[in-house]
Amino acid sequence: MSVTTMIGLRYYRARSTNGFISLVTMVSFIGLVLGVIALVVVVSVMNGFDRELKQRILGAVPHVKVSNVAIGELEAELVGFSVKAITPFQESQLLILTSAGSHLVTVYGINPETEKEASILGQSMVSGELKDLRGPDLELMLGQSIARRYGLGIGESISLVVPVISSSGGTVKPRLYRARLVGTLSMGSELDHRLGLMHLPDLQKIAGENQVMRITLDDIFMAPLVEQQLEDSGYPVTSWTDQFGDFFRTVRMEKIMMFVLLSFVVAIASFSIVSGVTMMVATKRRDIAVLRTMGLSEWGVFRIFLVQGVGIGGAGVCTGLLLGVPLAFNIPSIMLFVDSVIGFSIVEGTYFSEIPSDVRLSDIVVIAIVTFTISFVATLYPSYRATKLHPAQVLQYE
Repeated sequence: MSVTTMIGLRYYRARSTNGFISLVTMVSFIGLVLGVIALVVVVSVMNGFDRELKQRILGAVPHVKVSNVAIGELEAELVGFSVKAITPFQESQLLILTSAGSHLVTVYGINPETEKEASILGQSMVSGELKDLRGPDLELMLGQSIARRYGLGIGESISLVVPVISSSGGTVKPRLYRARLVGTLSMGSELDHRLGLMHLPDLQKIAGENQVMRITLDDIFMAPLVEQQLEDSGYPVTSWTDQFGDFFRTVRMEKIMMFVLLSFVVAIASFSIVSGVTMMVATKRRDIAVLRTMGLSEWGVFRIFLVQGVGIGGAGVCTGLLLGVPLAFNIPSIMLFVDSVIGFSIVEGTYFSEIPSDVRLSDIVVIAIVTFTISFVATLYPSYRATKLHPAQVLQYE
């Protein structure tokens, strides 16, 4: 251990000799701890909401849709990509009519046998099973929210209105069909309010054939690359980013903004470090002058007070992480306890039964680096000022 480090640590341990400096130091430490805890918890909760929304929405919607292509051609085009499934698919807009009102529904035409690999729809069934769509009659499954809103029960008959465009394209005529409700599903997302399922041949029979190939990827974030490659090959293609990209970009932007705003808490606490080190420099003027006359360089004085500031910042960041990470892991159960105490849930009325949390190592590392850097930078100026003291002026009247 160098002399400058030893002196810096001695000053750090002896800061209680001045009550006000000790108070400022404690405020700096507590501010850093609270700032780091807030950053870890809030970023983890934002990650949790982002993860849940992606699973509930992107697990059901097609990752990539391609028109006018056979499965064999697609498999050749997608060599090098991790593809989970390629299945025939159709999406149509139908109007359901009930005694309680009408509702526009996005109906997916699927094959029940291959749907297990292609989406989470089979795991989202509340009543019925996907194989029930293979009955002799025209059958339909709806989101549970739609069924509840219109009081629809399993086995009830539902009127379907299908728009039929004339060959000239100038007029649209409605065509009426009767379908039986054979199941409901719930994914805990907005899809519960607008999604229906039918067997692919049945949907083609009433809405006309508009079949595409649906590509399900192991990594949903590869969808833009797959889309670009297929577009370059001349295929008509769309991906989930065309429909939901803006939504998830907004969620990511909110996470970034929360990180920036909470970083200001750390910055404010760092101003207290500036005050504390500056006052310590003022109280140690005589010591600095003596050390300078004994041959200590300006860089040596700088390091003495840098050790102090870095010690406060490092201790605050480490303590904040040690408290924040376990808190972030347990925030769902903690909030359930809080909800039981206050008598209501803060996520009541949303798609979530509890506050989700997703603690990611990459975020923890970024938080540690950013907060420590802020506290380190806050120490530089008062440490630099300490090097500008003139020993002769300080010791003139000693």
